[in-house]
Order: sequence, then structure tokens, then C-alpha cells
Amino acid sequence: MRALRTMMAALLAGALVLGCAGVLIGCNSPAPIEAGASGTAGNATPDAAPNLIDPSQLPDSSFIYDASIKDLQTADSYMEGQTVQVIGEVVGDLILSDYDPEECWITLQANDGNDAEISVSMPLSQSKLIDMYGAYGKRGTTLQVRGTFTLACADHDGLTDIHADHVAIVSRGSLIETPFDITSFLPGTLLVCAGIALTLVYRHLSERRR
Repeated sequence: MRALRTMMAALLAGALVLGCAGVLIGCNSPAPIEAGASGTAGNATPDAAPNLIDPSQLPDSSFIYDASIKDLQTADSYMEGQTVQVIGEVVGDLILSDYDPEECWITLQANDGNDAEISVSMPLSQSKLIDMYGAYGKRGTTLQVRGTFTLACADHDGLTDIHADHVAIVSRGSLIETPFDITSFLPGTLLVCAGIALTLVYRHLSERRR
């Protein structure tokens, strides 16, 4: 009888050990993935890959580059057909186009300290925004021009230019008042006096030789 009890106790202890081991294994196993949840089970689709930029793809002509006029003078073929935006002073004169009576030409000069210039083809109606053309004693209207940049325009005899789509005034033109400075005349006055003195000396020496 005692042996039977011992055997029963051993069987119960073994069952308890096996039960605890099963519980521990169940706790460590991964949870099942339900259909439709994020993952690859059932009909669920994996998370979409993030959108990556292809560095080999060039931007199209709808992209706007804020560019300087000096940079456009040395631009390469990468800029051909791109939409650019520049700011500059209108200088020179208005030129009517020989190709289209509704089109005109202006020249924009960089206002950042250099003399870089670029030609701009624009509708003649937009030229009314220009109140002054830059020249000696005049500061021309400063415009913001946005349009298509061409290195060698096939419509304009290979000219590097901007075909303007939008023109806006940044600042109005104005007269440049130069104050009178008498000291600026001193070098010229001294040279004239030196010339007169040398002429008198030459005449005096010539009369003595006679």
C-alpha cells in the first residue's frame, strides 16, 4: 500500500513538472498574426517601402531655381529648359521683337555688385511695369523675373535668355544725385597747368635758339 502511494505521488509530481514546463513554453512563443493585420500572414500585405529619391532623375521644367544672373552666364546644359527666378535692374533700352509684335526684349543687370547681364524676352504689355531704364545718373526699375532659361534659344538665333512667364516689381527706378565735389577736379587742373607750363618753357627755349 505504501509503495502504491509513493508511485502515485511520483506520478503527480511528474505531471506538475510537465504542466509548468508547458506554461513556460507557451509564454515564450510568438503571438499569432491575424489576417488583415500588419505582416505577411493571410491576405495581409507587407508595409510599403518608403519613397526614395532617384538621384539620376533630373528635375522637370516646373521646378523653380532661385538663381543669380552671374550664375546663369556660366550655366551648363543642366539648366537648359529649367524654370529660373532672378532679380535684377533693367538697363539699356526696350527692344521690340522682330519675331512677334507682342513681344519685347529687356536687359537685366545683377544688383549684387557685379556687371553680369542677361536678356529677357517678355510680353510687351508687361513692359509697362518699368518706369525707368538704368543709365548714367539713373537707377533702373528692379524686377523679379520668372521664366524658362535657354542656353541657346532656337527661336532667337541662339541667344542665351529667359522667356519670362511672370514679372513683378521689386523697387521703382530713381535718379542718382551726385554731389558736386571740387576735389575731383584737382587732378585734371594740375595736369592742365603742367601742360601750359611745359608749353611756355618750350616756346622760351625755341626763341633762344634763333
